[in-house]
Amino acid sequence: MKNKPSPIGKELLCMNAEKVYDWVILQGNVSTSANASELGGLTIDPCDPSVSKLTTETFLTDEDGNRLSPNDIIEITESQERSDRPFIIDGTEVMLQNVSFQKTLYVVVEFSGLKYTTPFVEQTLPIPITIPESLFMCAPNGTDLVVRITDVDCTVSVNCTDKSLTSLDITLNVCQSVQSVTEVTVELFTKFCEPRDVLTEQCPSPIIPPQCPVIFPG
Repeated sequence: MKNKPSPIGKELLCMNAEKVYDWVILQGNVSTSANASELGGLTIDPCDPSVSKLTTETFLTDEDGNRLSPNDIIEITESQERSDRPFIIDGTEVMLQNVSFQKTLYVVVEFSGLKYTTPFVEQTLPIPITIPESLFMCAPNGTDLVVRITDVDCTVSVNCTDKSLTSLDITLNVCQSVQSVTEVTVELFTKFCEPRDVLTEQCPSPIIPPQCPVIFPG
C-alpha cells in the first residue's frame, strides 16, 4: 500500500485544463424593431395618454426570460466551415482561420411610470436579436469557440400611433469576449493547498496621538 502524499509536500500532478488558443474582444452595434404583437400582453399601454413619467430599462435574458449574469457564456452556431488563411505578422507567417458564427441575444424591455397616479412596472417577452459575426483568429479544427458578453448598452424608442403602442426600436452596443479553446492535460509540479486560518475580531492596539516634532521638542 502506497503512502498518502503529505498535505504540505510537493508532488507532480496531471490536471485537466482549458487551453486558450486565441482571444479577442469584439465590439459592434445592432439595431432591430419589434412589433407590439411580439412584446406579449402588456397590461398598460405605454402610449396611453394617462401614462406619465414613462421610463424604459433593458436587460439580456435567455430564451425563457431568465436574466443573464455578467460574463455568462452565450450559445452560438458556426454558420460555415472554418477556412485557413496565411497572415504575415511581425515578419512571420501565421496560419489563421476564418471563423463565422451567429448568436441570438434576448432583450427584455421593462416599462415603469405612472398611470394617472398609480405606479406600474411591466415587462415585455424576451425579444430575439440575431447577430452574425466573422473574424480571423487562431482556431484550428478541434478547438471550440466560447463567447461571453462583457458589456452591453441598449437604447429603446417607443413608437406610438393613435395613442397606442405599435413597435419598439432597439439599438444594442455590444462588447463580447471570443476565445478559441480546447481541453488539455497538463503536468504541474506543485504543492497542496492548506485551509486558511479562521478570521476573528481582535481588540486594536492603543492609538497614540501624533506629535508635532517640528515645533516641539524642536
